[in-house]
Amino acid sequence: MKKSVSQKTISRVLRYSRILNDAARDGKLRISSAELAELTGFSDAQVRKDVSSFGKVGRPRIGYIVADLKKVFEGLVLQSTVHVVLFGVGNLGSAILRYPGFDQEKIRIVAAFDRDKSRVGREINGVRVYDIAEAPGLVKRLRAQIGINATPVVASQEVAETMVRAGLQGIINFAPVTLNVPADVFVRNIDFTIEFLSLFCDIQNSGKTAAGSRHRKAA
Repeated sequence: MKKSVSQKTISRVLRYSRILNDAARDGKLRISSAELAELTGFSDAQVRKDVSSFGKVGRPRIGYIVADLKKVFEGLVLQSTVHVVLFGVGNLGSAILRYPGFDQEKIRIVAAFDRDKSRVGREINGVRVYDIAEAPGLVKRLRAQIGINATPVVASQEVAETMVRAGLQGIINFAPVTLNVPADVFVRNIDFTIEFLSLFCDIQNSGKTAAGSRHRKAA
């Protein structure tokens, strides 16, 4: 990455990049900050601030050239394909391997690992499943940077330690458990239960706000 960019900005830029990919695929030549704002849910001002922080791109009232803006973003946060390895080839792990969008997002799963001998040696969507004992050597040889933990809770900490020994720099953790890893290993927890309940709370709070607004108007 050519300059220091906050994690929140990177998350927004990845959203912009996905939209720009779609726009380029549809043959769209220009896009405005207002269009990006509408498609991402961010404010027009936030979009313009993010884009301007990377230099002078586009012109007021004319918008941005899709190819140019796409190139700017990819040069900053998507410089090369990310090599990923998956641990745990059960229902969730198999679904992740079959997900068709990774190539579009410059993410490539290069190997999968499991302890179950009945799964070892199989290929799922072109990804070979190896015995977890082979992980340290293969991770280094395949130059993987990120590991996905799709194992059950009881196995997650041990698997995380295997990931650390293999030299992985980041872990996407789908298990509802806190992983104990060194400070220089980054972990992103994806807990479906929390996401569903958080969304439900947002819906409830939105309903209460709308109801309160109706009561005030009636009064």
